[in-house]
Amino acid sequence: MSLLAPLGLALTALAVPLVVLYMLKSRRSGIEVSSIRLWEGEEEFVSSSLPWKRLEITAALLLQLLALALFALALARPFFHQATLLGPHTVLVVDTSGSMAQAGRIDAARQRLVELAAEASEDKLISIVQAGPQPRVLAAFSREAATLVDIVSAVDAGGGTADLEGAIRLARGLATPDRPTTMLILSDGGVEGTLTEPVVDARHLAFDAVDDNLAITGFGTGTVGEGTTRAFVEVTSYAGGPVTVPVAITVDGLDAGTVDIELAAGGRDRRLVPVDAGPGQVVEASLVAAPDGNPLDDTAALVLGGATELVVATTGEGSPFLDALLAATPGVVPPLGAPADIVVMDGGDASIVDRPAWVIRPETAPPGIDIVGRLDNPVITFTQPGEPLLDGLDLSAVAIAEADIVQAEGWVPIVAAGDVPLILLGDVAGHRVVYFAFDPVRSNLPVQVAFPVLGARLIDWLAGSRIGAEAIADAGVPIAVAPPAGATTVITTPSGETVTVADQVLEYARTEQPGIYRVSYLDAAGEPLGGVLATRRFVAAEAAATPRSIAVTEPEQQGLQDATIIREWAPLLLALLLALVLVEWWVAFGRPRPRRRAAVT
Repeated sequence: MSLLAPLGLALTALAVPLVVLYMLKSRRSGIEVSSIRLWEGEEEFVSSSLPWKRLEITAALLLQLLALALFALALARPFFHQATLLGPHTVLVVDTSGSMAQAGRIDAARQRLVELAAEASEDKLISIVQAGPQPRVLAAFSREAATLVDIVSAVDAGGGTADLEGAIRLARGLATPDRPTTMLILSDGGVEGTLTEPVVDARHLAFDAVDDNLAITGFGTGTVGEGTTRAFVEVTSYAGGPVTVPVAITVDGLDAGTVDIELAAGGRDRRLVPVDAGPGQVVEASLVAAPDGNPLDDTAALVLGGATELVVATTGEGSPFLDALLAATPGVVPPLGAPADIVVMDGGDASIVDRPAWVIRPETAPPGIDIVGRLDNPVITFTQPGEPLLDGLDLSAVAIAEADIVQAEGWVPIVAAGDVPLILLGDVAGHRVVYFAFDPVRSNLPVQVAFPVLGARLIDWLAGSRIGAEAIADAGVPIAVAPPAGATTVITTPSGETVTVADQVLEYARTEQPGIYRVSYLDAAGEPLGGVLATRRFVAAEAAATPRSIAVTEPEQQGLQDATIIREWAPLLLALLLALVLVEWWVAFGRPRPRRRAAVT
């Protein structure tokens, strides 16, 4: 133990007068009485030539001497050296990616940041870089411990992927020639491939706690039924065993139903959930009572947009009936030089399918279908029960001249003549395909009332959702801001916080939190002039939360390898001194005890 102010020990010299006071004899006090006759014969003459008495060691004396010694030692400011990770200038790079919300990693990292920030001093400067999707400097060359503690106490995990490479470049830019600079990376390692080389003059403080977790890893608009939007939801398990989790769906905050999803350990499942919602409404999915290692990936949201246009091209023979059908289907437009979203293959070669396709009795069938014969005058005897594409349609009067007999393992027949499928639904190379084993031109289907309805539904099915989701991007991606002239931009974050965006700012970058951001434009009187809704989603790759070690090379500069800070004993000594004074008071006053009241009888 060393002393910062050794002269403080000189105060122990006060022990000498304290001991002297205990050796002085007490002076006899004089008392005036009216007569001494009552004491006649009882006289005892006592005299003393010295005013001293023999020193008597008492508990009070010992406690007072000990208190004096502690007080003198506290004034001398004893201290010890404690090892620290801080150098003359230390850059703290804190990972705030979505995986840091797993199992309290960000809480542990924040506590470590507070401990390090509290060590800041004139000799130990600290800079802080937040490694989120958009890295930024939170503090630079600060020596104010209280200010740094306030800054790091507000650090929290978002839903995006950390740009560790960019954050480290930003930290390198804070290095100065007059002070050796080292880097502390507080991270779970990030997503694989985030860093491409070892980080020089750095240390990795790993936060790798792991817990069971379920996550919504996909959410969007799915296949449209007649008058109904379907939400596509994908749930992935990172738990150690099988689990059944309810997924609640809400529309504009109102309950729209719940679906139960069963998952094996490490499994994944996808569902299409019908929702009664239209353009401009907010649809949200959330896991109910799930193993919650990471609360940020338990919800997902989207804003429904307007119906999208579809570019549909026709190849092969074609027919006036198909042309009339496509022209009458809302939202369908001809190619006009644009790439087709859907292709109608009327005959010809259908062996290559590179987009959603409606294949009508081709000469060469697509992969998965084999043409094995021909059937004359087939009669429709089967329609798939409950199939939305056929809901309310009557095909009993359809007459067909001939149809191919096909074998199609894995395809779903929705219309058939006995055992011979006539209309099938399937998938080729990830693209939806409708297959007609007969040519509508060689049937009376085009003149049936059901034909335009069936054709429009098939186009919708091939396209997926005709109601898309607006402005969806990963958490951390900035939101473009375009206020009208003279308007003020106010953004409401998913947590309910409102932020006023400064004039001339063209984007809002603080979008690490997943959810819906409401951008409102207000005039000078505060009246709304419009606005938009933007969705920021949790990055699915962050839900796995697999910890990794970051390759680093330890600092080599002198003063960075064995850095220490001074820790004083004074707070502990003063606490002991206060306790000792209370004990001495208790002893000096005869160990006072509370008096008991006499019982009243």
